[in-house]
Amino acid sequence: MQKVNWRIIFLTAALVLIGLLFLYSASGIYAQFKYGDGFFFIKRQLLFVVIGVILAAGVYRLNLEKLRTRSRTVIVVALASLLGVLIFGKEAGGAKRWYHFLGFSFQPIEFVKLAYIFYIADFLDRKRFQMYRFKKICLPVYLILAVLVILLLLQPDFGNSVFLILLTISVFYFGGVPVKFLMTAAGAVLPFLILAFWKLEYIRRRILGFLFPWRYSRDVGFQLIQSYIAIGSGRLLGKGLGMSRQKLFYLPQAHNDFIFSIVAEELGFVGAVFLIYLYFFLIWNFIKVLENLQGVFPRMFMTGLIFAFSYQVIINLGVCLGFLPTKGLPLPFLSYGGSSLVSNFVLIGLVLNLSKNYHK
Repeated sequence: MQKVNWRIIFLTAALVLIGLLFLYSASGIYAQFKYGDGFFFIKRQLLFVVIGVILAAGVYRLNLEKLRTRSRTVIVVALASLLGVLIFGKEAGGAKRWYHFLGFSFQPIEFVKLAYIFYIADFLDRKRFQMYRFKKICLPVYLILAVLVILLLLQPDFGNSVFLILLTISVFYFGGVPVKFLMTAAGAVLPFLILAFWKLEYIRRRILGFLFPWRYSRDVGFQLIQSYIAIGSGRLLGKGLGMSRQKLFYLPQAHNDFIFSIVAEELGFVGAVFLIYLYFFLIWNFIKVLENLQGVFPRMFMTGLIFAFSYQVIINLGVCLGFLPTKGLPLPFLSYGGSSLVSNFVLIGLVLNLSKNYHK
């Protein structure tokens, strides 16, 4: 049994503290204007941090081997939560993605991702001697993935649909599933993605805003242009902590999906690179944990967790920098949002659990 991995805990704590600092910087004026309380978002985020730490500590003590016997139940509950949000969820911004309770919102997909990774890891372990049989190794998971994608598109949530597809292909590839099986899945999914592109207007608008932001500068390209301005105006050393101008009602979602742009504006290229380095070093420590795990299940589970966390960072930074179309995917531990923050704390708890109980 390995001791607690303090490097991961320290890096997580550093990101959380930086996140709270820049959350106040990005949201204080907006919160004062909208709610009459400049600390509105900070207070709620601190509550989410406490909940996240408690859940991470609980997950750290979980017996994953016992829970594995109920992996099918876990994925069924996950599917039910996505179905339930379509029935009982409250619509906001034209989408039904959240449960609302006592003034708080809960987005189930953030936890469904973890349940899905857990199920795939257990499934690949159970079927490890049938890797070259498509019906045995791929078909069951692809059917579950199809149900997940359909439920997400009904919300609609195109971004997380693509996220789950990418996650599945990545884990399967590193799990040793033949590439031809993965290409089959990609070929089967492609027509549905094209259909979704043509049927869901908001997707077309996002892609147009990504490809031609200056042509749609007053519409779908506005947010990306404001992000460019924030990042570019930060230059080498930034304008100084708290001195961002784009957060003054220019950049939408400055405290959420585009908080990295505020970091780059206030701390400049140096500060942005330092933040990226923290994420890189945290992911590198995840990989070091993976290298020392023994057994198919823990290795596949850890692989899925690494991809899930890494893709969040890559996609969010890609959106802020204009490399990817706008997608409402928060930056882990920095962006405001309870579901994302708490789920990432749970992810850290799972990583520490694997490091403790499955170390070679």
